[in-house]
Amino acid sequence: MAFAVTAALLGAPAHAADPAKKSKPAPAAKADAGVEGQDAGTAATPDKDATASQGAGRCTGKANFCGVFSQMYCSSQPGCAYMFGSNMCGGVAIACEKATNEAFCKKIKGCSWK
Repeated sequence: MAFAVTAALLGAPAHAADPAKKSKPAPAAKADAGVEGQDAGTAATPDKDATASQGAGRCTGKANFCGVFSQMYCSSQPGCAYMFGSNMCGGVAIACEKATNEAFCKKIKGCSWK
């Protein structure tokens, strides 16, 4: 309270001397600094832009079942892992439809990019 009295005596506004009051950020501070004219909620992500520039296509087919892979090749199928306790390849191979680009699609055995 001593700050408010001192400020009033000096002719300054009372709120200027009150350290508990905080100023509000400028409206421009809410905008995404990296994208002009768009806020963070509507700015396009680089991943979406890169996928769109690759052209139309989709991953089709049926991913090979993990159980068909030997220990050596088990981890080459996304979603599969070798289980030493049961001496077999297990897990759930990632579905072809989940691949969003050609490079990832080609890593899934049994899938192809069209």
